[in-house]
Amino acid sequence: MNVHIYDTHVTTRTGQYLHFDVLVDDANVPHVARFAEAYLKSLGIIDSQISQSRCNFCHSEMANPEVQLAIQNQGHSILVLA
Repeated sequence: MNVHIYDTHVTTRTGQYLHFDVLVDDANVPHVARFAEAYLKSLGIIDSQISQSRCNFCHSEMANPEVQLAIQNQGHSILVLA
């Protein structure tokens, strides 16, 4: 499965910085922002707490089996980066 990687950077109003990738297949490209929002919400971060964010297409690559399974089950996979 070929996946598209969206490099995501978020800074909260308190200065917390988060960097993660949203990985999706062709069918779920239109939902990348929603998946990023849901991930942030799972961390307890809501829109009003965000001072700056960006989610840009980075590249496409072949997905490993774990990512493929997550995309098949949830429509996306999140890769947390340092």
